[in-house]
Amino acid sequence: MKQYKDIFKEWHSEFPVLSKYTERTLYMRINPLIIGLRLQKDRFGGDDYLPVLEIIPLWEENPKRFGKPLCWDNLQDMKRLDFTIIYSQHDYYFPEALACVEIQFGKILKEVVFFRDLMEFKNHLIRQFITKHNPCSWIRVFQLQLGLALYFNKRDLLGQIELNIEREIKYWTPKYLHCGDELTIDEYREQIYQPFKDREKFMATIEMNSRRPKVAKLNVGTIVGIDDYHYETKQSWLDRLRSLFTKR
Repeated sequence: MKQYKDIFKEWHSEFPVLSKYTERTLYMRINPLIIGLRLQKDRFGGDDYLPVLEIIPLWEENPKRFGKPLCWDNLQDMKRLDFTIIYSQHDYYFPEALACVEIQFGKILKEVVFFRDLMEFKNHLIRQFITKHNPCSWIRVFQLQLGLALYFNKRDLLGQIELNIEREIKYWTPKYLHCGDELTIDEYREQIYQPFKDREKFMATIEMNSRRPKVAKLNVGTIVGIDDYHYETKQSWLDRLRSLFTKR
């Protein structure tokens, strides 16, 4: 049977832009983020693994929480099922897994990543929400957007994201609450914006975390094309209805 260490080496050889971070992870540092792959072990101790793309924020202030993914996405096969691979079948399924990685994650596992591709990945995450208006899912996506906009100091983009947040947050009622305690609208809003209130502190935290020994050893990529990106503001049902009559 194929040994895990050999499987890990094969994945690393296919993604030289990524650096070994732990025995299970291959990451790169890219502006305010760490992005890469985790070969997730079976939680029941079986001899299989699941490739997972992870996005980790470098603006995390709490040392105990640093390194935890803000967003993640399991690799799926052509049938849209989680692509779990048994060690003994790795050689057979590895080429197909690589093809699926290219389709699902390929545009953001590069040394140069276009901002529009990160936003398309964000849209992909939204499309996979099991519950359309679950706060726990939306908070992570909104924080990813806010973190990128604040890092690049794009005030117009921040304003557009904030408008989307205010439109979405109105749906967060007990009907859609599926995690944690029920919060008020103001408490949800505070949870979303808290890391981004002070840009100077935000940038200093990113710099500090980038100097962590393990992080500093990672290969470095860059995000480009943010000035060319057109952000689509989410329309309310009333706005959409009005636009239909306007077009006529």
